[in-house]
Amino acid sequence: MTDSGDQRIEPSLRFEKQGGLATLTLNRPAARNALTPGLFLEMERTLVEIEADDAVRAVVLTGSGHSFSAGADLKPVSKEEHRRTQAASFSGDAGGDILDRGNRCIRRLRQLPKPVLGSINGDAVGIGCSLALATDLRIASQTARFGVVFSRIGLGPDGGASALLRDLVGSAKALELLFTGDLVDAGEALRLGLVNRVVAADELADATRELAERLARGPTLAYAAAKAAVYQGASLPFESLLDLEARNQRAVSRSEDVKEGIRAFLERRKPEFRGR
Repeated sequence: MTDSGDQRIEPSLRFEKQGGLATLTLNRPAARNALTPGLFLEMERTLVEIEADDAVRAVVLTGSGHSFSAGADLKPVSKEEHRRTQAASFSGDAGGDILDRGNRCIRRLRQLPKPVLGSINGDAVGIGCSLALATDLRIASQTARFGVVFSRIGLGPDGGASALLRDLVGSAKALELLFTGDLVDAGEALRLGLVNRVVAADELADATRELAERLARGPTLAYAAAKAAVYQGASLPFESLLDLEARNQRAVSRSEDVKEGIRAFLERRKPEFRGR
């Protein structure tokens, strides 16, 4: 960035689309990708677009530089940041502070009827940890650390951290992490179930791309049904969960993907799913 009149300001969220794969990159490396209302605004607008785009069949969420996200930016919002946030508002934007905007993004990640892969390239702390844990699957670099550090400055959890942790590690361990604010390294995160895989830092991009492209080639409607069953089913009685699965199964069974899957099985070949 220069001081000239035609200076360009880097977006705080990069969005790239290649084939059926969309990649969202938190892009404030100088601030360790600390989260702001403006960044969450860009993320929500992008997630709305992704949900409506049938060509996108899987999503990757990662950070630029050496951090995934340092959590909420504790510095006061500058006039320039406020101006950019106002200018970036979109139709249907509900406004609100960083908690309102962050909560909507985390809710959209969980409800998105497409798989979301977290590529955790470095520290994920505070609401940045909540954002990482809100993805469906997580691959972490060996250098990554996770921490719900709210208590270090006298705050309670936000961004769904309490429920996300409880579901992954159980109530006692969730409370330990919330009480102490301790950082968990990648190896311990794998042992606890916070992440699905850990790879060397220089292998993260390739490992992420390999799994993300596999998901993008898969039966998207079946993935959406699985997400609904796991996330919505967590709060349902078992009988209601059975009904939810049956409703979704009947809908998915009418898809072209199921017909292709059956044909491929009978013809002893790999299916070519289209996500419809």
